[in-house]
Amino acid sequence: NTIMAGGVIISGGTVRDSVLARNVRTHSYSLVESSVVFDSVVVGRHAHVKNAIIDKGVRVPPNAKIGYDLAVDKARGFTVTESGIVVVPKGYTFE
Repeated sequence: NTIMAGGVIISGGTVRDSVLARNVRTHSYSLVESSVVFDSVVVGRHAHVKNAIIDKGVRVPPNAKIGYDLAVDKARGFTVTESGIVVVPKGYTFE
């Protein structure tokens, strides 16, 4: 089950068991599952997001993976809960 607010565009991507806030855009071949995605987030082509909370204004670049390798997520500075949920802070910029 997925809940989506107004202005969400799923352009060839897949969203499963997630909550998407206003103006979220997922590009082709992307995957968002078991996640909460806040306002104005863009998920790039071929990017995969799992078990994550992504705060406002984050741009997930093409081919990025969030929630698949928790050690990599911690190295990026993300908070990772004991249960394996990855929190990406507001306005985070990927290098």
